[in-house]
Amino acid sequence: MAATLIIQMISGSSFTHVLFLIAILVTVFFFLSKKSNLPPGPWTPIPYIGFAPNVAYALYKGEPLYKYLMMLGNKYGQVFSFTVLGKPVVVLNDYQAIREAFQNTKLNDRGNNDVVKVVGRTYNKWEDMAPYRIFALACFRQFGIGTSRFEEPITTESTCLIEEITSLQGQPVDLTSYFNNAVSNIICKVVFGVRYELSDEYIKRLTDNLNRYNELVGAGGLEFFIPSNIPSKAKQEMFKICDDIHKFINNMIEIHRRNFDLNNLNDVIDMWLNEVRLRKSNDPNSFRHPDNMAGQIFLLFLAGTDTTSNTLRWGSQCLVRYPKVQDRIHREIDMVVGRNRLPKLADKLNLPYTQAVIAELHRIISLVPLSVFHVAGDTTTFRGYTIPRNSVMISNLYAVMHSLELWGNPEEFRPERFLDDKGNFREQDEVIPFGVGRRVCLGEALARQELFIFFSHLLHQFKFEKISVDAPMPTLKPIDGVATHPEPYKLRVIKRE
Repeated sequence: MAATLIIQMISGSSFTHVLFLIAILVTVFFFLSKKSNLPPGPWTPIPYIGFAPNVAYALYKGEPLYKYLMMLGNKYGQVFSFTVLGKPVVVLNDYQAIREAFQNTKLNDRGNNDVVKVVGRTYNKWEDMAPYRIFALACFRQFGIGTSRFEEPITTESTCLIEEITSLQGQPVDLTSYFNNAVSNIICKVVFGVRYELSDEYIKRLTDNLNRYNELVGAGGLEFFIPSNIPSKAKQEMFKICDDIHKFINNMIEIHRRNFDLNNLNDVIDMWLNEVRLRKSNDPNSFRHPDNMAGQIFLLFLAGTDTTSNTLRWGSQCLVRYPKVQDRIHREIDMVVGRNRLPKLADKLNLPYTQAVIAELHRIISLVPLSVFHVAGDTTTFRGYTIPRNSVMISNLYAVMHSLELWGNPEEFRPERFLDDKGNFREQDEVIPFGVGRRVCLGEALARQELFIFFSHLLHQFKFEKISVDAPMPTLKPIDGVATHPEPYKLRVIKRE
């Protein structure tokens, strides 16, 4: 009856009446939004659409979403909210707020978007994901990931990478595919128990697909916002990429199933098959279900390849841009390690400046600037505010790592900020490239280990420089995705004596 009355008013009344009706609706919407007890934030008078036009306009102008949200935080507070397409969105621009929020199990879901479903069924709900994390961490402990026990497999890939780059004899090169293949081989070793040659075409195709998927999802996972019933070319391309990767993973699972040996559990799939043997389950929601296991392996590749290889790409370009930083690393490594062997994990404590450069690299590039969006699995309270079920939670890691208050001059690349008065490396909690809380990146220990070994080995062996005196410096301008990556850039890699 109310709808009929509104239609009658619009069809049979004057323009003034229509404006009066709109004013009433806007007032009601304003009252309801204030009553919701969400954190403060920009108010928009358009029901359902909410703040979407403002975000779209900022992106249209070329403003990265993480910078736009940082600007809004300076105006409305470091915890603020708005609505997009009927969903409350809560933005966290502060380290303490992010840490506090993501200790709450009700704020650790991923939503139920079809982009999520196509990767892995158990990816959305925290209670579904938690058992897999426990299992994966048990596997990592078994393999010694993060400890000296896993140093050898990473050193093997690093050595192969050094040989490949040496063979270029200083010719101009874009190192993207070299880094992608070397890093993906480590994940292959962990998950499949095998490694591929750096020239293997399928590995190149796999890593290219992963990179493209990252670009299509967008910063923080913007594609997750698009409702399932709205067609999207990006979404369709992602589905094709996912299908291709799943076929490869499922084929590897089947090979492991046929060759399963209880006395030789060499990789994640072997250990998963043993779990299935011990505790059979046909529950499609169990992480032991084949579809779910394939989805979680996909996620390991997605998180474990693109992020580490992109950090190495950023690092190589920073070394070109800041040659004095590179020279100081060379001197430190030569003094501590010498020229007759490669650096080891045991050398890490004695290489404080090298550690400081890696930390500053994490901070300034803010590789995954908006992490991946969380979703409230149930209505809960946070800092006195009510966070409704299905609210989107955005942790702006970029805002934390570029805070003027924390860093003084956040746009300056200055590794010395991580050294104390005695020149020792000083870790700072606010550098959070892998996120914080219950859903912190599962592969953090592996990524940190990889980065130190690859980075120190490359600097021990090579000097990175422009292809010519007149060539432009790398811009360090990011191309946005879930993880940012640098613009393509050719450089020269010169073998050190």
